[in-house]
Amino acid sequence: MSTFVVSRPSFFALQQSRLACSLCLMLACLLPPAVFAEEVAAAQLKALLQPLITLRADFRQRIFAADGYEIQNSQGEMQVARPGKLRWIIAPPMEQWLISDGSTLWLYDPDLEQVIIRPFQQSVADTPAMLFSGGADQLEQSYTVSVSRTDTAATYVLKPIASTGLYEQIGLVFEGETPTQIVIVDSLAQRTEIILSNVQRNVAMDAETLDALFSFIPPPGVDILQDD
Repeated sequence: MSTFVVSRPSFFALQQSRLACSLCLMLACLLPPAVFAEEVAAAQLKALLQPLITLRADFRQRIFAADGYEIQNSQGEMQVARPGKLRWIIAPPMEQWLISDGSTLWLYDPDLEQVIIRPFQQSVADTPAMLFSGGADQLEQSYTVSVSRTDTAATYVLKPIASTGLYEQIGLVFEGETPTQIVIVDSLAQRTEIILSNVQRNVAMDAETLDALFSFIPPPGVDILQDD
């Protein structure tokens, strides 16, 4: 008959294990509460952004100077799709088109009969709209994140880690899983408020529709400026 001997952890090994757990807990307690809050807020925001494959919405955009004076009020339609595709159309009388296929950005001004073509920077630090089109994985590398809540909405405030001189902070408001507002404060304290309505998430689109929405052929006769 074979005899199996089951070894038990020694008293010394158990003590080491308990000591290690205690040290881990003590180190965790030494971290500032804000670190945990930022990590939790970033994880919650990523959980809202990462499932987005496409997003379409109407928008109203208001821009305020640092003293609160409204300097622009416009409306239009926006669409984003992974990876890095963007369509932002401001309706007349201040009509402008911003379209990207993920590598090229077209800035079209019908009134000036001019289109500027430049490489598209797929960085959430430089282009916040990238957060909606596949840039959520860059979130913690580019921003610190905090969150506040009401009964109906959650507001995530993103502050750039690196001082790029572009934005002081970006606010994203969600009602449930639906984004409803974007607020951007730039380095000159100018505030842009964008209210989203008629939001549609993850509407299936075939390749032909994607190409039509997120590419641009300049109309005949317009000035083309290449900005490399």
